Amino acid sequence: MTSSRPALTGAARLGVRGKILCVGAVGVVAALLVGVIGIQNARSSESHARDVQELQGLVAAVKEVNFYNADVTGWQLGYAWDVRRLSPSVAIDPKSANRAGFLTSVAGLREQLDAMPTEVMSAGEREQFDRISALWDQFFAADDQVVEAYRVGTAAAVDRGDQLILDQVYAIYGEIVELTGTMVTSVLERTDALTEESVDAAGAAQRLVFLVLALGALIVAAFALFSAGRIVRGLDVVRRALHAFAAGDLTARAEVRTRDEVGEMAASYEEARVAVAAIVGKVAGSADAVAGASEELSASSHQIAAGAEETSVQAGVVSGAADEVSRNVGTVAAGAEEMGASIREIAHSANEAARVAAEAVTTVEVTNETVAKLGTSSQEIGAVVKTITSIAEQTNLLALNATIEAARAGEAGKGFAVVANEVKELAQETARATEDIAKRVEAIQADTSGAVVAIGEIAEIITSINDYQNTIAAAVEEQTATTNEMSRNVAEASTGSGEIATNISGVATAAEGTTQAVNQTLTAIAELASMAAELRADVASFTLDA
Repeated sequence: MTSSRPALTGAARLGVRGKILCVGAVGVVAALLVGVIGIQNARSSESHARDVQELQGLVAAVKEVNFYNADVTGWQLGYAWDVRRLSPSVAIDPKSANRAGFLTSVAGLREQLDAMPTEVMSAGEREQFDRISALWDQFFAADDQVVEAYRVGTAAAVDRGDQLILDQVYAIYGEIVELTGTMVTSVLERTDALTEESVDAAGAAQRLVFLVLALGALIVAAFALFSAGRIVRGLDVVRRALHAFAAGDLTARAEVRTRDEVGEMAASYEEARVAVAAIVGKVAGSADAVAGASEELSASSHQIAAGAEETSVQAGVVSGAADEVSRNVGTVAAGAEEMGASIREIAHSANEAARVAAEAVTTVEVTNETVAKLGTSSQEIGAVVKTITSIAEQTNLLALNATIEAARAGEAGKGFAVVANEVKELAQETARATEDIAKRVEAIQADTSGAVVAIGEIAEIITSINDYQNTIAAAVEEQTATTNEMSRNVAEASTGSGEIATNISGVATAAEGTTQAVNQTLTAIAELASMAAELRADVASFTLDA
């Protein structure tokens, strides 16, 4: 069965697997987006972390320079104090504690300045650093002048060295400290800004991840609910239709307008429902036909039984007539012996025998017609039996087709497969019953044919009797035949009358056999009618379209 369906949307054309895969695909896309965002966030965080780490290294280096600012000037004040406390020569001796500390600190400062990560600095910080480096060079040059003054050793030279410290060295140091502080502040501000930017980027990425997750979950949930709703609605329609089908209601339709597996299942159910409804309709029609044929066959059988009873009655009448003929012939025989006593008595007996023979001829003709009707009725029974056999074979084929269709339907057709099997068994029992009826009808036809032959012989014998009586009448009229000839004719008449009685007894026996066969036929017809009623009851449990 083919059915036209309206054009469907893309979602309706998707199969169950497609819908499920779409839900999974949305989830995978959301997961991929989250992964991509996470990777980008990780890369951004890593880049920010490297930048912050570099800036923190720069902060540490600048702070280290700032430390050396205080350390160098501190050692310088120490060895300058040693000039007054000890002596200028001792104070500027590289081996003296304060001068040695100064030189060590200077060496560390120079190393720190050389190792300064200038590539991390901003343009302004690089300019400040370059200025700081230049000031340190001026500081070291001024210190050399101070040492040279202290080396002279005179009071004036020492005062000049102290004055250099106060006028130049301190001025340079003050500018170095100011620039270094500004640079530290700048680097710290950039570090804080970069850290805040990293935190903001991480927060934005986190919010974006949450947003993608929320949107993905919402889309997955919406699509899942939509797909599940369509699938569940279709399955519910098919489920209710199958429940009705199992209850025998073949009018329940599974109208699912999708092209997925549920829609295909509903279409298969519709095909099975229409096919089963057609089969059940045909089985119902066959059951009605079987019931009607059973009724017709029952009526015909009753007619046959009535005909057989009439044949038996007529056979009794013919038998009585034959007995009467036999007695009359005996009388004729006695009259032949007493021919001399009374010719008129012989004539009377001959006339009486002719009358009885005429009645016998009439009776035989009626009996022959009755038996011929019996043969015709038995042939009609045979035709009806053939019709029933054909119906039973058709019912068996329909039940077989129903079993095949139920097997194709799978679990949904099991209930109907049981009914179809019962229909098939009823059809087979009907076929066996009709075969038995056919055999019995054939027996009736054979018996009827024998009865027809026997009645034909009776007719011939009665005709012979009639001829004989005519001969007797002629002999009486002519009174020229001899007594011996008359005796011989009377003897032949006596033999013929005995044969009539024997043949009439055969007719009666055949009629009784016909009656028994008809009674058996009626029993088989009753069984067939009962089977048809059961078949009707089974089919009536189904509800079909009007």
